[in-house]
Amino acid sequence: MKKIIIFIIPIIFLFISCNEELITIVDEYNTPYNIYAIPGNNKVSISFWSGIIASDFAGFNIYVGTSANFVQPNDAIKNAQQALPTVASSNHTRTNFIIEIPNYTFNNDNLYYVSVTAYGTNNLVANKYIETIINSVLPVVPRLEGTGTGTTLTANTTGVGTMDPTTGKVTPSSGWKVQYFGYQTNFNTVVNVTNNTDDSFDSEAVYSINGLYIFKNGNQLAKIWITSDNSYQWAYQSDASKWWGI
Repeated sequence: MKKIIIFIIPIIFLFISCNEELITIVDEYNTPYNIYAIPGNNKVSISFWSGIIASDFAGFNIYVGTSANFVQPNDAIKNAQQALPTVASSNHTRTNFIIEIPNYTFNNDNLYYVSVTAYGTNNLVANKYIETIINSVLPVVPRLEGTGTGTTLTANTTGVGTMDPTTGKVTPSSGWKVQYFGYQTNFNTVVNVTNNTDDSFDSEAVYSINGLYIFKNGNQLAKIWITSDNSYQWAYQSDASKWWGI
């Protein structure tokens, strides 16, 4: 009886070993989130949050075009070496990235669509790369911006209003109305104007240093950030109806 048991056990182990399969474990990538596009003067930046622990993470692919349809990864912007990812990164901690989009020519007042994905290379997968799926494509229109001095608020040579530190008021020029977005520490804290109907804008607003204001006249938008009692930063969008942002 003992001889029979000894003979059966090696057969069992042989059977198990012949049916073993190699299992490949590939770390998943988290999709970038809280994405928004920031227009500039003939340029665009993209802001998003990401934090990917995987060791094969290489950076981010950025997509730009005049259509909202992108083919991954073919339509991603190539880096200076004509390779991917668009922007290399070795940061694995949760971070708010703000990246000026490279290697692409933007023109003011033209509508573009942008997106971003996380990207890495891995020889254990069939495609030899890993990329998150595009789940957010954002419109953006680059526009003029600059700085001004004095209490008359001018954006692109157009007078949009006045500020009066004495009375504590910001008053729009004729044909314009204003919406106040409070104290801000960054000119681009507000980009998209979600309440963009005429009724959402007022005939005056409270004056505040570091106050951010958006003025509206038809489809025109002007953004004013008051930096002192006689200086400000401005941006101007001639036709914001393409995306209602500035």
